[in-house]
Amino acid sequence: MKLTEGIYLCGSGAYGLTPEGDCHCYVIDGGEELAMIDCGLQNDPQAILAEMEKDGLDLGRLRYLFLTHVHPDHAGGCQWLQKNCGVCVMAGEEEGKVLESGLQKAFNLEKIPDGFASYTKILRAVPDHILHDGEEIAVGALKVTAVHSPGHTPGSYSFFTDTRGGRQLFCGDQVFYHGFISLLAPPFSAYGQYLQGLKKLSALNADGLFPGHLLWTLRNGHRHIDEAVWNMESGQRPELKPFS
Repeated sequence: MKLTEGIYLCGSGAYGLTPEGDCHCYVIDGGEELAMIDCGLQNDPQAILAEMEKDGLDLGRLRYLFLTHVHPDHAGGCQWLQKNCGVCVMAGEEEGKVLESGLQKAFNLEKIPDGFASYTKILRAVPDHILHDGEEIAVGALKVTAVHSPGHTPGSYSFFTDTRGGRQLFCGDQVFYHGFISLLAPPFSAYGQYLQGLKKLSALNADGLFPGHLLWTLRNGHRHIDEAVWNMESGQRPELKPFS
């Protein structure tokens, strides 16, 4: 589903594009190359690839997978894409450790807390590239910038690119339409760093806001981030994401 110039939504369980449980999975079209933002829950993400083909996107141009974080609904298919498509998997350092060694080892836990068993089912993979804050990656003619934005997870990353339609920001589960946020029990979220992460995104003055769930918008995306920042700065916790 083409959203705007160079930006596609090719996976989403909520929108019925791909199987239930998939987050919103976006594709950036830089001309000679494509980059996917997150890859859904399914260990075999061919439904996402099928949506790309429906949109006229040549799978042979798919070069990169940028992971905002490695919760199962965002990173379930990365091992398959790595092995079967030769995609370069990119993640931040903390998230890369979780992807490679699992939640329990990465967080040095004696056991997985109740309610987090599903987080252990993701197929392990080793990132091909560890991202750094402010790093720029060329995707064809477009430049994508990685932004470490802690909060939803300590190692969450967001990504932005400037197209003819404006500045497009892909923020994973860090912030959502209407200023919602998503918090997990510690240590899986970093509430003490959440405001810092939100302020970094607010400073980008994004036009398009493309989160991992709920609504996306093509205009005034920064207003939704600013709403979350305002709530936190005024001593209120922003509303939590009500559903997926």
